[in-house]
Amino acid sequence: MIHLEQFGWRFAGAPSWALQDVSLHIEPGEFVAVAGPSGSGKTTLALAACGLLLGRHAGDATGTVHVGGKDVAAEPLQRVAETIALVQQNPEAHFATLTVADEIAFGMENRCLAPDDIRRRSAEAMELLSITHLADRSLATLSGGEQQRVAVASIVAGKPDAIVLDEPTASLDPQASRDLFRTLADLCRQTHLTVVIIEHKLAQLLPLNPRLVCLEAGRLSDAPEPSVLSPQSPVLSTHSSVLDAPPIVDASGLTVRLGGRTILDDVSLQVRPGETVAILGPNGGGKSTLLHGLLGLVASDRGSVRVCDLPVPETPVSRLAAHVGLVFQNADHQLVADTVWHEALFATRALETPRADAEAQADDLLQRAGLADRKRDHPYRLSWGQKRRLNIISAVLHRPRLLLLDEPFAGQDWENVAFLLEIIDQVLNRSGGGAVGSGEPVHPQQRGACLMVTHDPRVVQRSCTRVLFVSDGRITLDASMPEAFQRLRNMGHDAYAPDEVLSPQR
Repeated sequence: MIHLEQFGWRFAGAPSWALQDVSLHIEPGEFVAVAGPSGSGKTTLALAACGLLLGRHAGDATGTVHVGGKDVAAEPLQRVAETIALVQQNPEAHFATLTVADEIAFGMENRCLAPDDIRRRSAEAMELLSITHLADRSLATLSGGEQQRVAVASIVAGKPDAIVLDEPTASLDPQASRDLFRTLADLCRQTHLTVVIIEHKLAQLLPLNPRLVCLEAGRLSDAPEPSVLSPQSPVLSTHSSVLDAPPIVDASGLTVRLGGRTILDDVSLQVRPGETVAILGPNGGGKSTLLHGLLGLVASDRGSVRVCDLPVPETPVSRLAAHVGLVFQNADHQLVADTVWHEALFATRALETPRADAEAQADDLLQRAGLADRKRDHPYRLSWGQKRRLNIISAVLHRPRLLLLDEPFAGQDWENVAFLLEIIDQVLNRSGGGAVGSGEPVHPQQRGACLMVTHDPRVVQRSCTRVLFVSDGRITLDASMPEAFQRLRNMGHDAYAPDEVLSPQR
């Protein structure tokens, strides 16, 4: 079904090859997982297999790519797309319409399928992805996880012979991730559909017995690193909250309504210095809106919020931003500069809080993030995982006291998760030296705090002091570690808890 022979690719203007000498043969009906470090060439492999590089993108190539026995470079793209379809990392890159139902029908309408077939296939796809209740919703009102499920449904409905999914669960909650993997494995077995999944969440995927393909620096790897198969989550040196210190976040009765729907319903929350708070919950439950509400990016209908002793929304966001580092769920939503270097320094310069060591620190963090040789590149030329690391670097250089991170680990291998957790830890300690992490820690009452939306219980288990579970706009659980996981299990949310419970790290 998919046949790459000694294939290599270098994007125009890039100093190195994204893929080199890749020979890969995938049979019809195979269920394949592609793993590897961030930036190893996984997305480039997906683009090549779906006919989106050869003859259609500027760059240098070696070798050939055949799909269904046909050379993708010689076939019209619309013909290739009927045989093999791509679900991209960023679901918004898929969308061409305004509503869920229209989006799922769009590709089939372009192929002039009969209206009854379109309706039937659309209903089947929405049922498979558990999004029937979203049919009439505007795409712009969906959460990131809901958008991902719509993107997958729009491809499944078209019934291609093969599907390549590029990290389809990056924004999905644990239960939705588990359900999607099982659905794809069942489709593969029942319909002979060829499924290729690029994924970091191998713990949930490997029990379904996919064929595993590993990439390392653009080449196929015969012997995958043990950390790829069974990663050990890094440990963040967390600190207990300072109970007698004024809260960094103080929200009371926060209620947010958008588009006639209640997104947050009477949410009250306090976060004190030293706390690392995980925000868990199903897609569409209100997690991202909670982060945005704390910074005044969405208007509240009721309630009050104070952040770093400043009233929200009375305080301009520009002033709040001097104390807060925010990372949006979608990496593309906060890329505003024309080079990686300028992006890293953008917030520090925009906030007019330049420090003599800012450039030296940016240089150091970019080096550690694996972006040292990409400083002059446009940020949009980075992989999704590389963009996330750049987002976080830009958000911490001005030394905020509060971090609001929306799925910061999406697209990251475990080495980079460790790097990002180290940055978070350094901001929490708010070191007194010139760079994040240097000098002696300040008084405990002056430590920072972090709220992070994440879907990986292993990261939560090893790096957080407290867990919130947000569902239907309400906080239904607020518990410290490690008892939070046992309470989640008691509530029937087993997918959000790790397989083992560790003793708290201090």
